[in-house]
This record gives sequence, C-alpha cells and structure tokens, in this order.
Amino acid sequence: MAIEYPILSGYHIDNILKHESNEIDISLDLGLTHSMIIKSDNSIKLPDGQTIDIGILKKVNRRRQLGDCFLIKDNSLLFIYLFENNSSYKLYEPGIDLSPTLWINGSVMHMISHSVPIEESRMKVKMLGKLHGNVLDTCFGLGYSAIELSKSGADKVHSYEISKSSLEIAKVNPWSREAFSNPKIELNNMDVSKGIMSMRVEEYDFIFHDPPNIKMGGDLYSLEFYRGLFRVLKPNGILYHFIGSGRESAKHKSDYVKGVISRLGMAGFRKIKRSYAGVIASK
Repeated sequence: MAIEYPILSGYHIDNILKHESNEIDISLDLGLTHSMIIKSDNSIKLPDGQTIDIGILKKVNRRRQLGDCFLIKDNSLLFIYLFENNSSYKLYEPGIDLSPTLWINGSVMHMISHSVPIEESRMKVKMLGKLHGNVLDTCFGLGYSAIELSKSGADKVHSYEISKSSLEIAKVNPWSREAFSNPKIELNNMDVSKGIMSMRVEEYDFIFHDPPNIKMGGDLYSLEFYRGLFRVLKPNGILYHFIGSGRESAKHKSDYVKGVISRLGMAGFRKIKRSYAGVIASK
C-alpha cells in the first residue's frame, strides 16, 4: 500500500528521538505499514526523500501531546488541527501504531480508555447483525463505521457529516482512505437532521446512529430527530444508537440512557433494549 501522506504522531517522534541507531523501522501511516528512515545527528530522512530537522522534532516533542499527529510535507511537520465554527478538531492517535480517533473540543469520538477506535467501530456495527440493502450512517466522523458497514453486507451506505474540518482530517488519515474510494459509500457533507427531511419514507433497511455526545450534538438526541429516523426506516428495520459510557458523570448516566429509550418509544420504535453502550430498536 503506497503512503500518500506521510504522518508521524508524537509517539513516533518520541521514539525517533530516543532511538540511537542510524536506521529506524517506523510507521509513516499510523501503523498500517512500516518503513525505514535514516537518522543523523541533525535530521531524519524519509523514503520519499524528505528530510526533517531534529530541532523541529525536539520542539514538537516538548510542546505537543504524544497522541497529536503531523502531516509531513515540504520537509516540515504540519499539525493536523483545524478550527471551525468555534470548535477545534484534530487527529489523535491513542497509542503508537493504533488507529487514530477524532478529537473535538477536548473530547474524543471513541472510548479510547478501553478500546481501539477501529475495533470499537467494528463492535458497534456488529450490533446490527447481518446487513443488506440500504444503510443510513448518520455521522461519518473519520469514516470507520461507514467502511465496516460496507464490509458487513450493506449494498449502499449513505453517510452524513456536517463538519468540513472532520472531512478534511479524514482525507489525510490513512485509516480513512477506503471511505473515500469505496463505491458502496455515498458521503454527504451536510447536517443529517436537515438531510433527513428530504429522504424518502422507508428508504433504509438499517440505521447506524453514532452521534457526538449530547452536549455537542443535542439535536441528534431529540424526539423530532428520532421521529425522522423512524419515518425513513423500513418496517422491521433495525436501528443501533450509540450512547456511550463515561461521557456523562455517573449520577446522570442512568437517566441519560432512559431518556433516549423513552424518546425512541415516543417516536414509534419498539423492542428497544440496551446493547454495547447504546440501544437497539426496531420498527
């Protein structure tokens, strides 16, 4: 697999600075493949010919977190960080050579304290069972769920993402590459709560709903939105709604989930039950 955009995380930079040999086996795509780089007293040299000054690496190592990620371009490190509508976005690697997650306003989009992001997406998708037909993926993020949905039997995955910054970061994330090349995945850069109004009645066989936490994406937990999901789901169709654990303080967790279950019931869903940090429901 060719490396389109060489990337180093703070973990890799720390490893390079501590490494004493001249040749270092390291990943330049956050763990998907490994390459050899050459280290001298003053710089490192990448297989594509780019060189990075050791002083730059030391500066980044002092100022940034280990999980922060940097695109290598024109012999420089570019922090993969964007600012949009008073929100900050960055690519964040939870551990060396692990699939990265999206960090928004200080919160991660995956439960990285006890899961690897790509594995978490696979576990969530499994909650829907054997897939077929059309699947609605309400929140694209880095595209991991859309990729897994397409691999799990969906004929077509319609995915929505409101944030241009999220999409720009996904485009340089090596683990997201398939989401942009897979013909089964149709990506829409718009708010799904608005997009759902133009969707056909009973258009989807399955719905995968993995929204940001309620503080960031409150509309996506509303009764009105749940009614929209119910309208576009086919009879006997299945909804998986990720809610999460650890996103709210312990004293609020129970009522938080109960509120979601209550509103889904009011929207018309049935057979609602808890399942892997979320709920499963059917029409």
